[in-house]
Amino acid sequence: MDEGTLYIVAGPIGNMEDMTFRAVDILKNRVDYIYCEDTRQTRKIINHYGIEAKLKSLHAHSSDTRIEEALGNIKNGLSIAYMTDSGTPGISDPGSRLVRFARDKEIKIIPIPGPSALSAILSVSGFSEKRVIFAGFLSKKEGKIVRELENLRNFQGIIVIYESPYRIKKMLRIIHDIFPEKEIIIGREMTKIYEEFYSGRINGIYENIDDIMEKGEFTLAILNGQEK
Repeated sequence: MDEGTLYIVAGPIGNMEDMTFRAVDILKNRVDYIYCEDTRQTRKIINHYGIEAKLKSLHAHSSDTRIEEALGNIKNGLSIAYMTDSGTPGISDPGSRLVRFARDKEIKIIPIPGPSALSAILSVSGFSEKRVIFAGFLSKKEGKIVRELENLRNFQGIIVIYESPYRIKKMLRIIHDIFPEKEIIIGREMTKIYEEFYSGRINGIYENIDDIMEKGEFTLAILNGQEK
């Protein structure tokens, strides 16, 4: 019996229409199950596109047994897809454990690329610096945030961070202290109806911090390259 395939499928980061034709085809015609971070979120996508594959939950806290079940299906000839709540699995989202287990078993893994808040913010930043470091979500504790950002201060390039609406203003205060005068772009609710961008020097944005709505997900890119 031939083994199946594991497809790592990027989903929308907000706008449903950002699914690729290839991703929809894979989910409709090539897989027997879709394992996902949250079946409620993924169900919205598959219902939107009329996809009938069965959903199974597999998230960051799932047991090794759950992963072995998914890979067992592939060993038995079935193909599965993995999706997270938004964007590309494995980029600050669950998925890396599943992929690592699959690689250990020499299972065929195919990436189905698509939306990512990381690439989205870089594409509209206007920053020409080629070096990028992705920090994802930093610690929830202020002292650790400070240490994490101080460790990045010597990196010459673009630093990309994800942040929640509940901590965005605290994060901007810390960034203002550690990266004064640096350029920054902040994306809020990217690809969604109320998408907004704030850009400029961090000190100028911090002076108008009350203008930033504390709602939705945030992606920040700091230009920490050489001043021109």
